[in-house]
Amino acid sequence: MNDDPLVLVSAFVAAAAGGAALAAVVPDWVRGLRFRLGEGLAADLGRSFVFVHRGRLLAINGTALLISAAGVWLLSGSVLAAMLVALAVALLPRLLIAWVERRRALRFRAQVPELLNLLSGGLRAGNALSVVIAQIADEMAPPAGQELALMQREQRMGASFERTLDRLSRRVRLEEAVLLCAALKLGNRTGGGIADTLDSLADSTRRKLALEGKVRALTAQGRLQSWVMGGLPAVIVGLLALIEPTMLDSLTGTWAGRVVCVGVLCAQIVGLLMIRSIVRIDV
Repeated sequence: MNDDPLVLVSAFVAAAAGGAALAAVVPDWVRGLRFRLGEGLAADLGRSFVFVHRGRLLAINGTALLISAAGVWLLSGSVLAAMLVALAVALLPRLLIAWVERRRALRFRAQVPELLNLLSGGLRAGNALSVVIAQIADEMAPPAGQELALMQREQRMGASFERTLDRLSRRVRLEEAVLLCAALKLGNRTGGGIADTLDSLADSTRRKLALEGKVRALTAQGRLQSWVMGGLPAVIVGLLALIEPTMLDSLTGTWAGRVVCVGVLCAQIVGLLMIRSIVRIDV
């Protein structure tokens, strides 16, 4: 070990400078990361008309992450388990947002035939397209009513009709929404009657939704089998860990056992994907 005072002073000064630079840079990086994550979450929630303060949401998620990770570490003593739980809790907001968006899109899809019929009926009565959309926005239940009301607000702010339709198709991200927007654009550009087109589109959409419902009913057993087969190994391992922990030592305490676990996990994933591809039918 070098006892030269000059070397020790230089090392201390370098460490202090590095610590000061890290203290100055890390908060900015953390604030920037927090801002980007918050903006992304706020945008995703805004598309589903769920308005939550992004800072509060990130604070709740961070607190839940720390508490869950610390609890798992204290109970199990495993750093790996705590890290996995922390990762799962960190991904939980994105999964919940994706679930909310999917549920909302499905509800909007179920409302499309009724929306098309209302548009067609209003146009046949001699009303202008903007007047019909405003009436439907006031009367129709969410999420279709919310989307049409947002279109009205965007037009009052100066956006063109076609631009509001483009934004609607980007928010909803459904084939039926794209067809609806295309039909309304066509009617707005040509100025002709599109009531017959809307009626035909409503009938075809209703038939498609009915056929998809029948397909989901026929493939429900296959989907349930995939979930049962996928979750059965995890349930068995959990029960063995509670009833007879020593039986798992040869499986988790040796390299050969870990290789077997990885192989079983890969086989389970491949099997689940194959079952999902079999029961998924495009109509």
